[in-house]
Amino acid sequence: MRVLDSLQKIDQRVYRAVTRVGLPALDPFTPKLVQATDNMAPWFLVSATLAATGGKPLRRTALRAILAAGAANALSASVKRATGRTRPDSTGIPPARFPYRNYPSSSFPSGHTAAAAAFAAALASDAPRPLTAMVSALAGTVALSRVHSGVHYPGDVLGGAAIGLGAAFLARAALPPRPELATGALTEPAGAHPGHVEDPGRALEGEGVTAVVNPRSAEGLPALVSANAPAPASFDTAAKIKKALPRARVLVLAEDDDIGQVMDEAARTGEILAVAGGDGTVNTAARAALDHDRPLLVLPDGTLNNFARTLGLSSVDEGLLAFANGRLARVDVGEVDGRIFLNTSSFGSYPRMVERRDRWAPKIGKWPAFVLALCRDLWELSPTPAVVDGSPTRVWWAFVGNCRYRTHARVPALRESLVDGMLDVRVLGARSPFPRLRAGIDVLLGRHWHGEGYSERTATELTLTIPDLPRRLAVDGEVVEGSRTVRFAKRPAALRVFVPPRT
Repeated sequence: MRVLDSLQKIDQRVYRAVTRVGLPALDPFTPKLVQATDNMAPWFLVSATLAATGGKPLRRTALRAILAAGAANALSASVKRATGRTRPDSTGIPPARFPYRNYPSSSFPSGHTAAAAAFAAALASDAPRPLTAMVSALAGTVALSRVHSGVHYPGDVLGGAAIGLGAAFLARAALPPRPELATGALTEPAGAHPGHVEDPGRALEGEGVTAVVNPRSAEGLPALVSANAPAPASFDTAAKIKKALPRARVLVLAEDDDIGQVMDEAARTGEILAVAGGDGTVNTAARAALDHDRPLLVLPDGTLNNFARTLGLSSVDEGLLAFANGRLARVDVGEVDGRIFLNTSSFGSYPRMVERRDRWAPKIGKWPAFVLALCRDLWELSPTPAVVDGSPTRVWWAFVGNCRYRTHARVPALRESLVDGMLDVRVLGARSPFPRLRAGIDVLLGRHWHGEGYSERTATELTLTIPDLPRRLAVDGEVVEGSRTVRFAKRPAALRVFVPPRT
């Protein structure tokens, strides 16, 4: 009790010292600030603005921040009911500085400070630095105003800040920061495109650019459409590219086009190959760009756009801005059985699921087809006999990533680097009793990433032997037939791509 009494005396002395400091010209603004922060109003406003204008990468940040603030506010209210500390004596506070209303709740802790600290801390991980600095300054001002206006003791504010930081920590655990969504993964700089240096005017208008648009990548329908009836989305994307790059040659794929041939011709005849589509289309374009040593401009226009998102591009507009910036970078490319992959290659049950998804997608859409294919695959789950780097095993599912993937909620998520020179190898083998039941439960509950028979490692090469037919592989979401012995390898920093400027 003596320690508590001593702390309270110190708290009161600091309170009196802070409240004595006053700037008469600013005192009238203190109650306005106090009132403005009631009911978390500024945090809702900042979060809504960030979600509305920051695009998909920052909507996650906004959600994490407002959840942290709400949790901190609720927790501080619970602590208030348990403590019942009396509010400070405000008789010495200038009337112009005192809030417009009384606060009947307990003084400890400061709920306003808890919400402010939680919001600022949860926002700081992956929000733009200017916004983080502004919100942090506002949170600090809120904390100071609670004491300066005579509403709280400094100890109340410190207690609220501690609760806020704890809530932010929990929110970060639930929704981990993924800064690569906003800034892009680490790449190897390759300088500016020569055309942007030699003749920036013509380059910015798309001189030498050939853009290939796959009109159905984003719809989960057949990849190509009739030349006489292009999908409306193709008009939108092609028109957007033509408007931004009037000198560019824009090709919209038709039903009878061979994507590989179109990409190869576009790369051969142009100086820059641009591609609008999903990961499968981008893979084909990357192969053509590598064959002809052309830089690749990725304009994400598919369903997932994993490679584009890893570069820091989440829309066609952002891809066009990256081109206008003219910054080139080199990224690693994976190889499997004579093919390249930019994201992942899988074998085992996953290729079968992809085949079913693609077969059902034209009728019900890609996401419903994915869910149904997953359920069907779990029902019929069976391991694939294989030899992985000389070790015989039965594989439920295996994943080989181009560069190391960060694990998020037990699932390989995005990559922090595209130039680490490594393959990310993850294998789930069938080694437990009742393997079908165990594998199905593990997949449904997400436990398989750390369960029995699971292994993960990095390597520069991998040899896989699949004795029995069919020998299907999924390569960047497209299913192909593999050979009996498949070799995975790396081509470090092989592909040049346009990337956004790093902040």
